Amino acid sequence: MINTSLPFAMEQLCFNGGGIIVSMFIVKLGTESVAANAVSNSTLMVFYSMGLAVSNLSVTIIGQCIGAKDKKMARYYGKIMVWLGEVSILVSLAALLPFLRIILKLYQAPDNTLGQIYMLLAIAFVPMALLWSTSNVLPNVLRAAGDVNFTSYVSLITMWLIRSVIFIMRFHSDRWLNQKTAV
Repeated sequence: MINTSLPFAMEQLCFNGGGIIVSMFIVKLGTESVAANAVSNSTLMVFYSMGLAVSNLSVTIIGQCIGAKDKKMARYYGKIMVWLGEVSILVSLAALLPFLRIILKLYQAPDNTLGQIYMLLAIAFVPMALLWSTSNVLPNVLRAAGDVNFTSYVSLITMWLIRSVIFIMRFHSDRWLNQKTAV
């Protein structure tokens, strides 16, 4: 049990710890950025909710197949779950995007943050539509079959490598020096 839960716990710790570190930097940008980030994240959770339900469902279904020692059905339902996750995200986007302005009004976001909110959401929606299911449902399918170590190691390594490369490129571009900051 420790061999499977420890890597997953480390993955979650790093992921959530990374979120805390990012929040520390956002706070330094001022209240406008903090508000935009909070509203964007909450709004994204509304859009993700159907996909998260499918992701959680996949653990139960695949776990049942593995418990029954039916690998053929586990593979079959794994494909179905990834497909259902993709469809659910696309349906969420199609159903909720027309109401985005109304959804944002529920948060009573200040008018001066709306530009940042729309930009953050636009940045998130494109990869969400293309990659969300394979990067969220599929790892849960693998975890349900007991392949926790592989998924955790891949998540940890790619999280740090990809982020590091992107942040190094940003640092060397010097564009980060020209950003508006709160005084």
